[in-house]
This record gives sequence, structure tokens and C-alpha cells, in this order.
Amino acid sequence: MGGWWSAEVIGMSSHTPDGFEKRLRFGCGFSFGAVGGFFLALRALEAFTGTFWAVVIGLALLFGLGAMRYGDDFWHAMSKWFFWS
Repeated sequence: MGGWWSAEVIGMSSHTPDGFEKRLRFGCGFSFGAVGGFFLALRALEAFTGTFWAVVIGLALLFGLGAMRYGDDFWHAMSKWFFWS
């Protein structure tokens, strides 16, 4: 699943996240997605309509679920996608 940054390659032990870690991952991803979605929708849409809030909530959920499921691999992929590094 992971690339050179995965836990197995860099010598970290791979573990299954517990409930607290999953909630924390989801909360961080949801928050980041909501803020990013807000500014993206603010830039792309002209009014605070239902579409505006659907974009914000949709991105928040996508980021939350991605962060919860993939953890650091998700954030690494997002940093590569956003910053093309």
C-alpha cells in the first residue's frame, strides 16, 4: 500500500489504530477538509447556496474518511498532490 514512507520500509512497527486514534484522524481530516472546502467553494462559487455547503461538507467527509482509513499515507499523498513535491 505505501511507498518509501510506509512504516515497514522506514523501520516503524505497523499497528492497527484503536478507536481513539481513528476518531482523532477523522477529526483532523474533517477539519482540514472543511476549511479547505470552504475556501475552495468561496473562490469558485458566488453565493452561500446549498451547493456551497454541499462542497464544504463533501470535502470535509472525504478528507475525514481518507485520513481515518489511510493515516499518514493519506497526508503524504495530499502533500504531494497539493505541493507537487
